[in-house]
Amino acid sequence: MLPYYPALRAKPGEFAACGRLAPRYQGHVCPRFVVPPPQESDPEKGRRPTLDEIAYMMGDRLGKSWPHRRAFLDPQLASAALGDEGVATLFRIATAVNSRLLPVLTIPDLANPARQALIPDGDVNAGIYMDFEEVDPATLVEALQKAGLRPEQSVLFVDFTGAPLGVDFAPAIGEIFDQLDGAARWRQIVYQASAYPDKLPIGANERTLIPRAEWTTFQAALKETGVHPDRLAYGDFGADCGRMVFPTGKGGGRPRPHLRYTGRTHTLVVRGSDSGSFKPTMRNVCKQIIESKEFSGRSFSPADDRIWRNAKGMTDTCGDATGWRELNTSHHLVRIVRDLGSMSGIEFEEDAVAEFSEQGTLL
Repeated sequence: MLPYYPALRAKPGEFAACGRLAPRYQGHVCPRFVVPPPQESDPEKGRRPTLDEIAYMMGDRLGKSWPHRRAFLDPQLASAALGDEGVATLFRIATAVNSRLLPVLTIPDLANPARQALIPDGDVNAGIYMDFEEVDPATLVEALQKAGLRPEQSVLFVDFTGAPLGVDFAPAIGEIFDQLDGAARWRQIVYQASAYPDKLPIGANERTLIPRAEWTTFQAALKETGVHPDRLAYGDFGADCGRMVFPTGKGGGRPRPHLRYTGRTHTLVVRGSDSGSFKPTMRNVCKQIIESKEFSGRSFSPADDRIWRNAKGMTDTCGDATGWRELNTSHHLVRIVRDLGSMSGIEFEEDAVAEFSEQGTLL
């Protein structure tokens, strides 16, 4: 069932999480980085990037965090603003730092010569994106043939955002898998979904558990399809929702201090106070996580160790919004790789962590 194909917003926190993954996990992750439209304020710049800056930022972040392993770059949300020339510049700069980077195309893109020019040679040369409600195997195969692509060199990303996730919907997903597999021999068919709400589901100083319905639905769908598991793959949207709607305003404002912690069956969301210093607020958030039954232990991932040390007051800072996003994503990536690995009989070693002695309370 590996590799794992997370669809990630191409923000500094996601890139940092990918870059700091241990190599034993990196080899089982193949991200689809979704380029945000230029209306989205960039966390590092604190403003909207210019069209030229988008290309160079993507290249810089790929070079620092994911320079050698396969990944997909999806420009569809930014392509209208960038235009054909801007998208070509984006890929020219990005592939200069990672030659294994592959384009993600929509069905209309397959008829666009400028998009066709992005496709490299290789055993895998493109990702094809489609919404689950728009799956039409015959049209897809015809469009691929006209573009000169072969199904066995193409990875299909089927986005189930907006679908009624749950075991009742699993037969419909299985049928989609069967239809696509019956039309051609694809490299892989990737299921992509998220049950995380579009908006932060809790108020200040609250916590909640969100069932991992995207995961249980996928497992149920595997029982409803005749497609061999090796030709299917799992993807989600990291520790985030699947609806990538970006604000049209300038953005900014005070971040809402919270963490999204993926457990075995649920995502624990803990939100701190909306006032006061972030450091004590996030120490309390981290403390609630390590004291919960969802906590996987310090040695599960570097993010877990950091959360533990934050909670114990052993760090100088508890970070900012980008750092919280990195912690969310870093833990989540390890959680999913381990979940998929267990389905294939693959076990992963725990991380080594430094031992700390805790002083007891003096009476």
